[in-house]
Amino acid sequence: MHSRAYGLRETQDVLFSYGFYILLLVLIVLFTFISNSFLTVSNWTQISIVACFLLAASAGLTLVMITGNIDLSIGSAAYLAAAVVYLTADFPPAVSLVAGILVGVLSGSVCGVLVAYFRMNSLLTTLGLMIAYRGISLVLTEGTVRPVNPGVKALGSIKIFDVFPLVFLVALAVMIILQIVLSSTKFGTYCYAIGNSESAAEKIGIPVKPVKLAVFCISGACGALSGLLSSMYLGEVTTFTGRGMEFQAVAAVVIGGTSLFGGRGSVLPGSLAGVMLLIIINNGLGTRGVSPYVYPFAAGAVMFVAIYLDSLKNMRKAWRAR
Repeated sequence: MHSRAYGLRETQDVLFSYGFYILLLVLIVLFTFISNSFLTVSNWTQISIVACFLLAASAGLTLVMITGNIDLSIGSAAYLAAAVVYLTADFPPAVSLVAGILVGVLSGSVCGVLVAYFRMNSLLTTLGLMIAYRGISLVLTEGTVRPVNPGVKALGSIKIFDVFPLVFLVALAVMIILQIVLSSTKFGTYCYAIGNSESAAEKIGIPVKPVKLAVFCISGACGALSGLLSSMYLGEVTTFTGRGMEFQAVAAVVIGGTSLFGGRGSVLPGSLAGVMLLIIINNGLGTRGVSPYVYPFAAGAVMFVAIYLDSLKNMRKAWRAR
C-alpha cells in the first residue's frame, strides 16, 4: 500500500512537472498525422513568424510575473513603439528602432514607478496604462495604417539560410538572454525571492523597489520590440498592432509554468513552450480547415488546465510545508 501511494505521488510529480511538454509533443505528433502540410519547412517558417511577436512580449512579461506582478500594458507599448517608428520614418532605420525601444523602456518605467514606489496594484495600474498608451498611439497614427521606413521593412524580410526569419531569431535571442539573467545573475535570484515573499526579501536586504522597476522596464522594452518586429515584417503600422497581445502573453507565460502567485517560472523552456503551444494549436487547426472561432476556445481550455495545475502545485507545496 505504501509503495502504491509512493508510485502515485511520483506519477503526479511527473505530470505536474512535465505534463505540459508531453501535451505539446502529443499535439505535434497528432497534427503531423492528420495534416500533410503541418510538418513542412514552409509551415514551420510561418509558425516562427507568427510566434516571434508573442515570444518577445512574453519574455519580459515572465520576469514581471515571477516577481508576483503583472503587466497588461505590453500590447499598447508595442503599438506605441510602432507609432514612433512611423514618426521617425525619415531617419535611418537604426534611429527608428532605438527610438522605439526607448519608448518601450519609458512606458515600462511609468508602470514600474507606480507599482514599486507608489505601491499601486499592478493589474489595475497596467490596465489603465494599456488604455492610455493605445490612445496616445491612435493620436500619433491618426487611427490609420501608416508605412514605416523602407530600411526597417527590408529587415523584416531577411531569412537566414532562406529558412529562419530574422524576426524570429531576434525574439529567440532576447529569450535566451533573459533566461541567462534569470538563472545566472543576482538580479534573477532577486526576482524569484521577491515573488516568493516580498516582505522577506526586504528584510534580507534585497532592493525590492529597484528590481520591480527594472522588470517593468524590461517588460516595456520587450513589448516595444514586439511592435518593432511586427512593423519590420508587415512594413506598416496598423491599429491591430499589439491588440490583445497582453492577454495572449499572460496565457502563454502561465501555460509555460510561471506561477500567477510569483516565485516560479522560466523564459526557457517555459514561456517559449507556452507560446509555441498556443501557436501550434491555431496553426494545426488551421491546416485542417477548422473554423477560426474554435481557436480561442481551444487556447482557453489549455489555459484553464494550466491555471488549475498551478493551483494544485501551490496546494501541494503548502501541504508539504506543514
